[in-house]
Amino acid sequence: MKVFILAAGFGKRLRPFTENLPKPLIKINNKPLIYWNLKKIKKAGFNDVVINTHYLSNKIIRSIGKGEKYGLKINYSHEEEIQGTGGALIKAKRLIHRKPFLLLSGDLWSDYPLEKFIDFKLKKAAHLIFVEEKKSKDAYLDAGIVKNSKTKNNLTYAGIALIHPKIFKGLKEDYYDLWTDLLQKYVKQNEVTGEIYSGDLVNLNSKKELNLLDGLVVE
Repeated sequence: MKVFILAAGFGKRLRPFTENLPKPLIKINNKPLIYWNLKKIKKAGFNDVVINTHYLSNKIIRSIGKGEKYGLKINYSHEEEIQGTGGALIKAKRLIHRKPFLLLSGDLWSDYPLEKFIDFKLKKAAHLIFVEEKKSKDAYLDAGIVKNSKTKNNLTYAGIALIHPKIFKGLKEDYYDLWTDLLQKYVKQNEVTGEIYSGDLVNLNSKKELNLLDGLVVE
């Protein structure tokens, strides 16, 4: 199974740290955030990674290379114009091919056990990881099936998912949001499953979260 890392964003919420550095290269304990994720991906048993790029893409490519130092094979999908979290997958479909893949947000760090997905049999269009928090709420679960209702939503998408490429079959390259433009159709068809994770999971968007990660992430 391949791993797709979303790393094209501008990191606007973390300025001034991202004025000259893409968010995945911000250092946590003296090493780039993406280093920790690639290390975790390899340890979990994955070998093949695709990374989408846009903002300061050359810095990401120079830092990571083709993956040899991580024991991984890494390919890049560069976007001249940013395509969104859904459009990025369509842009990279020649690298993704036809099998389900693991999707990770590039500004995320979590101790979620990714190895459980090595032999995961994805029977639906997608399987999403959620957290319970007070911020914007995306969905709720009904017997493991993802549902969407403004009055019942109590979960936030965590930035970790298994995706079947059929969700973007037949769509032309353009800007798409993963949740609203690609997945909602399948949520309505009960084709998206999910689970709640209560372990460590941080989306890097502030100095506070940067300090938090310095305390969480260790060799």
